[in-house]
Amino acid sequence: MLGLSGMPAFGQFFSVGVEGGVPLNDVYVNSGSGDLTANTNRFIVGPKVELGLPFHLGVEFDALYRHYSFSGSGVSEWDFPLLLKYHFRGVPLVHPFVDAGPIFNHVSNITGVTPNQSTAGVSIGAGIDFHALLVHVEPEFRYVRWGSQNFNYSSVGSGLGSNQNQAEFLVGLTF
Repeated sequence: MLGLSGMPAFGQFFSVGVEGGVPLNDVYVNSGSGDLTANTNRFIVGPKVELGLPFHLGVEFDALYRHYSFSGSGVSEWDFPLLLKYHFRGVPLVHPFVDAGPIFNHVSNITGVTPNQSTAGVSIGAGIDFHALLVHVEPEFRYVRWGSQNFNYSSVGSGLGSNQNQAEFLVGLTF
C-alpha cells in the first residue's frame, strides 16, 4: 500500500505534450535586392517533454516545426530548445515561470541556395502554468538570439537573410 501511495507524485515529475504558437516577427527578411522572396507561415508546432526537478526547477525539451516558403518552394525548419525552467510559487493552480537555455535548429528542403543548415543560439522566456485537472496549460513569450544566420545577404547573393533576433508566442499543453 505504501508503494502505491507514491505513484501519483511520480506522474508529476515527467510530463509530455504539445506546444504550438506563432512567430511575432519575420524569421527571414528580404534586403530588397536579389531574386528570392521569403514568406513566414504563421505557425509553430511540435512535441515537448518536461522533467520536474527539486526546488521548483524543471528541464524542458521541445522539437518545434516551422514552415516557410521561398519564391514558391517550401522550406522546413526544426528548432530544438533545451530549457532550464523555474516555477514561482504563489496562487494555487497558477504558477508563473521563467526559462532559458540553448537552442539548435536545422533547415532543410531548400532549393537554389546553400544555407548554413544548422545553427545554435540562446532562448529565454516567461509565462504562466495553469493547472486544470490533469492538464497543464502554459502560455509563454519566448525570445531567441541565434549565434549565426541560416542565410546571409552577401553569402547567398539572393537578397535574403535570416533574422538573428526572433520572438514568439507559444502555448504548451502537457499531461
